[in-house]
Amino acid sequence: MYLTKVSKFLSLVLRHKPDAAGISVDEHGWANVDNLVHGVSLKFPGFDRNILEEIVRTDEKQRYSFNENKTLIRANQGHSI
Repeated sequence: MYLTKVSKFLSLVLRHKPDAAGISVDEHGWANVDNLVHGVSLKFPGFDRNILEEIVRTDEKQRYSFNENKTLIRANQGHSI
């Protein structure tokens, strides 16, 4: 349940409202992972990089992608920003 709620919030942040987590995304939808983890942890205490990596790895619809060195993350589809 916790992972589902966090994943839905990540989708909102990365696809539509980065300001909901106090972050910004570039013109290609990439967000800084450290900033995202910090912003999400304010709403979901205990959230960390390991949980983020688990969500990305186990998401059946493959909603998220990291760059090669896992410093950036983006939603794979459905951006409105």
